[in-house]
Amino acid sequence: MLPFFTVLGLVFLSTLFVLLVINTNRKKFSKYSKRHVYARQSSHSKPTPRVGGLAIATGILSGALLSGYDIFALILWTTLPIFLVGLFEDLGPDTPPTIRLSVAALSAILAILVLNTFIDRVGVQVIDTFLSITIFGVAFTIFASTGMTHAINLIDGLNGLSSAVVISIMGSFGLVAYTFGHEDLFMLNAVVCVAFIGFLLLNFPNGKIFLGDAGAYSIGHIIAWNAIILAEREPDISPWAILLILLWPVFDTLFAIIRRFSTGESISKPDRLHFHHMLMRLIRVSAPTKITTKKSNPIGSLATWPFLMTPCILGCVFIDNPKYALLSIGLLCTFYIITYRLLIDRALRIRRLFN
Repeated sequence: MLPFFTVLGLVFLSTLFVLLVINTNRKKFSKYSKRHVYARQSSHSKPTPRVGGLAIATGILSGALLSGYDIFALILWTTLPIFLVGLFEDLGPDTPPTIRLSVAALSAILAILVLNTFIDRVGVQVIDTFLSITIFGVAFTIFASTGMTHAINLIDGLNGLSSAVVISIMGSFGLVAYTFGHEDLFMLNAVVCVAFIGFLLLNFPNGKIFLGDAGAYSIGHIIAWNAIILAEREPDISPWAILLILLWPVFDTLFAIIRRFSTGESISKPDRLHFHHMLMRLIRVSAPTKITTKKSNPIGSLATWPFLMTPCILGCVFIDNPKYALLSIGLLCTFYIITYRLLIDRALRIRRLFN
């Protein structure tokens, strides 16, 4: 087994190498992305390669091969179906949401079978009683894994935003794994963080290459099973603290579903009303001079980072304290809703002043 920092260095270089190859051939890859410019949720104005997931996959795979930990290979093998359907979406025509959901569920089922584990506790005794029954536990695990797989894709809306989310979450889980003495999970989290740091160099602030569906779906699956395995290994870890670390993508997705349902929109129909979109819009309308999307995009992303990092930090602090973790979840969700409402009101007020 190679030294720890040697593995991370090679992960970084392999990720960066593939990114540079993609960037060198950006015209060829960009032709597959023309339709995404006109997508309802789009925050960019010209075709951009959406195959950053290939570089992330290369970096993580190199880390798996060099580290020598079995858990790496097992998780990556179960990720393959959702990675392939995501790559097809990035390079080919749009696929129906039902197909993507079904394949994400397939990856979850493979993970349950290969890793021989499922979620059997959430910290509520009545629910835990049901989850201890295999059929209920397996069903909930498939639901949770599929949900996280799509949650990362939904928050991938601004330059550097998804990378910041992934680095914050995996960095937090890595710290927890190190604290509890799980070297294989610590290495897994470290490798993913380093791969995304390499990706962030080209994606932020100018968004030269996008993560794409292959990268977003795959990392969502890896995050989900990283959390499931960590909680399964350590009974002292609170499921509420795990949820706290995952809170930003989870609650942003849940809030989007509720918002769309309440307005009669299809919950699978994308929009530009996520928290980060509203923050970017406020930046544009409140700037003293006209600001382009190219500039407001990374500024909006950067302004969102403190919001998404806070629950990760609190999750690490309260990793074995369910009461404080649950209290933090309640307070942060309330803060999210209030802030979101204020963003809308403020943006509308400023727009009226200048119209």
